[in-house]
Amino acid sequence: MSESVKKSVAIVDDRPFFERAVRYGLEHRLLTPEHLQLMIADGPKGIVQIADHFGTAYLRTDLETAVQRMSNLISLYLEERSNGDLYQAALSLRDNTLLSHSRGGSEMLKRLHAMPGETSLHPRPSDPQGQKVFVNERTFAFPLSLINYRRQVSECQANQLRIDFARWLARRLNTPADEYESFSAEEVVRAAMLVLYVGPATLEMPSRTQFIKFIDSLRKKSFKVKETGLAAFLRDAPEDFARLTRAAMQEFISEVLPRLKAADKSADELLHAETQGTFFIRDLPEEDVVAYDKLVAREWVRITKGNADDPAVLATIFLAIATGHPPKAAALQKDAKSIIANFRQQGFDSPAVLAFIEQFAPFEQREDLKALWLEDLLPDAEVHLADNDAQMPDSHMDRALAYFKKNCVGTWKGSSR
Repeated sequence: MSESVKKSVAIVDDRPFFERAVRYGLEHRLLTPEHLQLMIADGPKGIVQIADHFGTAYLRTDLETAVQRMSNLISLYLEERSNGDLYQAALSLRDNTLLSHSRGGSEMLKRLHAMPGETSLHPRPSDPQGQKVFVNERTFAFPLSLINYRRQVSECQANQLRIDFARWLARRLNTPADEYESFSAEEVVRAAMLVLYVGPATLEMPSRTQFIKFIDSLRKKSFKVKETGLAAFLRDAPEDFARLTRAAMQEFISEVLPRLKAADKSADELLHAETQGTFFIRDLPEEDVVAYDKLVAREWVRITKGNADDPAVLATIFLAIATGHPPKAAALQKDAKSIIANFRQQGFDSPAVLAFIEQFAPFEQREDLKALWLEDLLPDAEVHLADNDAQMPDSHMDRALAYFKKNCVGTWKGSSR
């Protein structure tokens, strides 16, 4: 083999770092046979403790597994502490017990487990069982190399910074922790950037009604950004959070704002578009819900007369649409007879009802309304409005009208629903 080829061949030493450090120490006389004997005497204590923690010291397989676990823990701790320097690692083995190295590796993994693996804002209580499962996996089945350990620590630290940043924004925008703990940091940051960009007189996290008003403002040609608003907000901000706020605002302007301004989706749909990133929205009292419904579904409120929570109103509207009639929240007797007659001639136009729901109903209610029509009202009405019984014909629609009056809003005199 030529010299150039020899130089191009990389020698990979895949032995555990613990083993490499011991061999290096012995070869360079940093470790003596006496040191080695102390390790041999110290090792079984740690092996038994580890075996008992994850199983039992009375099974050979658990003891054999514990040997591997201990080697992995010592290797992780040694390599981290010495930063991969075998000389420093050998000195550490000379001056400290194996048990202290093993405990050091275990503490590293426990700290990693306690760090946030994602950016949800819910409280993170102590989880001893989850910690044990994590250390179990990371000491045997899926041991961590130092590179992967540091990568995961870096990712978790970035998550923690994002969480701290979102909580800081929420506090600055007068939002108690219990209101946002079920959201992610990204959702809180996104909502805060919307508020800061729109620049309302009072800086606070938006309710659903406020969110709709913000979107309406953004879509007006007369809208102008208050250039001094962000600077004023950051006047006394910690440096890290000020930097993150500016970066978040740039991301909001380039990625989120075009979607908010586009006319292809209503503000209601934007609020619930989970695949494109949702916003933290404050859950305010019932009057805000009513105001929100009026804003996002004006036509729906007009058609239902504000009684969209009344099944009889919905039944009246859906049956009218399904038979080619204009949607009305109440029906005269002649309207009911026309609905029944049209159904008996041509059946229900179910797609028309679904299209009406999709076009006019509030976004978050659409699936429930579709289920109400498809699974409840449609099959029931098909039975009770029909005239299929030759032994007991309903040619005068008496039974069908009674069903209509009971389940819909009929304004003629007669039996009440």
